[in-house]
This record gives sequence, structure tokens and C-alpha cells, in this order.
Amino acid sequence: MTAYAIDAFYQNGGSSAYVLRAADPDEDEGIAVASQGSVLASSPGRWGGSVSVAFLAASGAAPDAASGSTPQRFRIAVVYESPEPGGERRLVETWDRLSLDPGDENYVVDVLRRSLFIRWDETLPLEAPQLDALGSTPSNPTQRDIVDGATELTGGFGGGGELGPVDYGQLLADRLADVDDAALLVATCDALLADDADYGQYVDQFIGFAENRPRRDLFFIGDLPRQSDAVDPTSATQGALAGLTELNASNFTALYWPHVVAGDIVGAGRNPTITLPPSAFVAGLYARTDGRRGVWKAPAGTEATLNGTIALEHRLNDLHSDDLNPVGINALRLIPGAGRVVWGTRTMVPASEWRYVPVRRMAIFLRTSIYNGIQWAVFEPNDEPLWSSLRASINAFLESQFRNGAFAGRTSDEAYGVKVDADTTTELDQAAGVVNILVSFAPLRPAEFVVVHLSQKTQSA
Repeated sequence: MTAYAIDAFYQNGGSSAYVLRAADPDEDEGIAVASQGSVLASSPGRWGGSVSVAFLAASGAAPDAASGSTPQRFRIAVVYESPEPGGERRLVETWDRLSLDPGDENYVVDVLRRSLFIRWDETLPLEAPQLDALGSTPSNPTQRDIVDGATELTGGFGGGGELGPVDYGQLLADRLADVDDAALLVATCDALLADDADYGQYVDQFIGFAENRPRRDLFFIGDLPRQSDAVDPTSATQGALAGLTELNASNFTALYWPHVVAGDIVGAGRNPTITLPPSAFVAGLYARTDGRRGVWKAPAGTEATLNGTIALEHRLNDLHSDDLNPVGINALRLIPGAGRVVWGTRTMVPASEWRYVPVRRMAIFLRTSIYNGIQWAVFEPNDEPLWSSLRASINAFLESQFRNGAFAGRTSDEAYGVKVDADTTTELDQAAGVVNILVSFAPLRPAEFVVVHLSQKTQSA
């Protein structure tokens, strides 16, 4: 699912992303191998057992190119069986007119480096594969013949298949400890695809990580279960509402629903589609909105189109939105004249000053930007001259944001405030080498002040 999520993120305006592999770092891993031994899975792990390959005659080969022969040119078809419940085998790649000649433009070793699924084993002598006999016409098998007859890779092991909910929480803490330039968190693991009882336990790990991360610099964009068995949008909405009760609420999280239907980037056949969680699409929308308007602009409304989608799994109306929005579920809607858009901007805690996504994200942005911008204060004497310099520096930054339209208020005094003095930094704080800064700002919606607390280490007493 990660490949689809990354594609969705970039289609909608994302520019850079860290990809965290959900695997136990202490678990041994092995690469799955084809029965003929020449083809390997592209990376270690038990996932390789979901890949099958077929060795076929190259396109344009002589009609009598029989199975069992070893031609100079050949074709490899790659079939993948999705691990999600009900997943089916699909033809996902075809590599044609491959050659064993290192000087050929279709040299098999080089060509398969572009594959998402397989590699050619360079440790073995170069030998042409024996062609498979598939279907009633082996010299020209149909796509169904290939899908049904391709042979699975075997021997792959490891790769985090046994990770449970708690393991994901620890994995996030360990792998993201040194990441300090990310703003959004999205879960793309296959465990989140199913409509089952474990869904909430997995999602809660991501919610809790964003809420409790010491830097408090990440905002989690989450999904709710598909409700794939619902008979109509109303029953699906009731299922989504029930799923919300299984999660711990956080104003560092926004949830989006329903799932979207998108073109399948590795599917086969004419116009293949796949149903996906919306979070990665929405993350790209966040990035697009940040770049065009600013963090303070809600990533919702008629301009919040979801690129790369061709349908919504459940088509919601105003009544459904009225049920979802007050409890913190942001609906995806098909709006005439706008298309498929995000139609909500609530965090999971709608009854608080942090109920709006842009308010929470603006606070995260201000806190992170100010903290990074005052590192010069470290080891400076912790007294009034430092406090005065901090006020001037932070006020200048906030004024620039005010002029960009980031705050409510007609004047700077109405829009923001900075306090750092003997009231915020007591003698005990000075003795501990800490300067406390109080920043307040008036969010655009609603027009009320929200207070952000900051602390900065200074010269130890």
C-alpha cells in the first residue's frame, strides 16, 4: 500500500517524504527466489511470497517458440497477490525482449533494476530461463493463463509481518527520534486496510505518538475503516461513527472518510482501479495548501480537490456531513462544479479551542519556527538583555506572518503577543538555565487567542 500512498501524496502537491519500513529491525530476513533461481524478490521479507513470475517467449518470437526452450530473448511476467483481505492475483509488470548480453539495451540485469517487485540474481551464471507452458496455447498464453499459471517465489522470510499495535508505537519512537523536519504523519501499513477489531489499536499508536512526541511537531492524518460491507451511505456513516468510539481523541490528529477509488498504478487490464484510504491524498493536499496559501488556510473546501481519485467509495450528502463533522470526522464529498473534495477541517477534539485543523497546525508551525529561530540564545546570559532580544526577534517573525495574512485582527496588537520577562522566567528558572517564552496569537477562525508555551535552554547558572 505504501507505493500507492506515495504516489497519491505527490499527485496532490507533496514535495518530500520519509518512508518508514514497518519491520522488526532485530528479525532475520531472507529473499524469496523463483524456482529456476535466476529471479529474486526486489527486497528481503516474506512479502516476496506474494510475487509470482512466468518466463515466456518474447513478443514477435517465432510461432514455434516452444515452452521448455531456452531462447536468446525472452519475456518475464510478474503477478502479485495483494495481502489485503479478499486480495486477488493480478498481472502487475511485463518485461519484454530481455537479453543475457551485457551490451544489449534490454540486458536483463539492468532492466529488472527498474522493477518494483523482482531482480535478476547477479551471483549466478548467466543462463537463459526455460520457458513456461501456460494455457492451451503455450506459445501465446492469455493474461488469465499467465495470472493463473505464474509460479510463486519461495523462501522469503522476515519483514515485520508479526508486528502488533504496540510494536508500531515503539517503531515510530525509535525510527523518528532524529527526524526534526517533518510536519505530517500518515500510516500506510497494510494492517490498516482491514475492517477488523485491530484497526483502532493500530491507529491509536499513531495518534498517541503525534500527541506525546516531545517535539510536538507532527500532525497525524488518519483514516477510519472502509465500511466496505455497508449497503448504503447512511449505514456506512453509522459504521464510521462507531469506529470513532474505538479511538483515543487528540487535537494533533484529523480523521478523513470515506475511502477513495483511484487508478491502479500497477494494475492490469483496461483502466484498473483500487480502493485506498484517503490520508495520503489529504497529506498531499495539506502540502499544496501550505505552499499556495499558508498553514493557516484550512485544507478544505471547493479548492481542496483530491487529484488522482476517480470516485468515493460512499457518496455522502449534507445529512451525513452533519453527523460526521461535529464529532471530528472530516467528510470527503462530491461537490457539483468542484469534484471530489475535502469537506471538513476538524481535529478529533471538536469541543475545544483546538477544534480546527489550521489552528492546531498554525500553533505547531509557530512553535517549531520560533524554537528553531532562537537557538542563538543557548548559552547567553539569562537576564533582561537576552529577554529583550528574544522579544524583538520573535516579534519580527510574527509581524511577517501577520503581514502575510496568517492571523486575525486589524493590528499587530490584536493579532499576536510575546511575553518574556521576569514574570515568565523566575529566579528558579534562571538558576536552571531556562528562559520561558509566552506567545499568543489570534487564529483566523475562530477569532480568539490561543496561548502557546515555549521554553529555551540558556547558560546554566
